[in-house]
Parts: sequence; C-alpha cells; structure tokens
Amino acid sequence: MMTYDNIKIISTRTDDDYWDEKKRKHIKYKHPKITKKTLFDGNVYDLGELYTAMKFATEQDSYGQLSVTMDIKQEY
Repeated sequence: MMTYDNIKIISTRTDDDYWDEKKRKHIKYKHPKITKKTLFDGNVYDLGELYTAMKFATEQDSYGQLSVTMDIKQEY
C-alpha cells in the first residue's frame, strides 16, 4: 500500500493590471502582483483521497496555476 505524505497544493496567481473605477481604465502594475495561497497541506492514505484533494483544489481556484509537492512511501 502506498501513502502520500507532506502534500502541499499551492495556487500561484499573477496579476499584471487592475481596473481603476475613477479613471475607468485598466492600469498596469510596475511589477506583476504575485499571490500564493496554500490550498491543501496534509497527508492522505489512498489514491482516491489524493484525487479528491486535487479536484477540490482545482475547483477552489480554477484561474491560478497549481503546483503539487509530496513524498510517496511504500508500506507492506
């Protein structure tokens, strides 16, 4: 049986501009605004649970870029 430990799913979103209501136009940032948010941090013991965690993270933030890191162990 395989276990998946130290799973981190992180969403990274980059914004290049924003809408200014007073000027009524988009204004570019000098440097892009990068927002990182941890969507899942924990352990799962089944491939089905891993799929559910990744699907939930994808539904939670569908516009950002997701990165997944984990350690995999084989148990007998």
